[in-house]
Amino acid sequence: MQKIHQIKYKNKKIKIYWCKLNDCFAVYDPNYYTLHIRNDLNNKDLAKTIYHELWHIIAVINKKEIIKIGEEKTAELAEEFYTLFKQNPKLRKFLNDLY
Repeated sequence: MQKIHQIKYKNKKIKIYWCKLNDCFAVYDPNYYTLHIRNDLNNKDLAKTIYHELWHIIAVINKKEIIKIGEEKTAELAEEFYTLFKQNPKLRKFLNDLY
């Protein structure tokens, strides 16, 4: 699998670093627009982690406070994209083909 090294969203570029993280799967730093992702995750955990971090990126850049719904609810909701797309490969392909 080829790893990505940057995400563009609106007028921001988020640099991605694949590294060893002991206490979490990933960390987004909005001050530096960096995302550190643990480099030893299985595909399922990696997908869920990326959805979770994208949720953070979208919220921060759009000035929405995740604290109002909490980190746990953020994780629960964002990670459901994994389940949704896993159960609907035609939807996943359809969305991918839109690009």
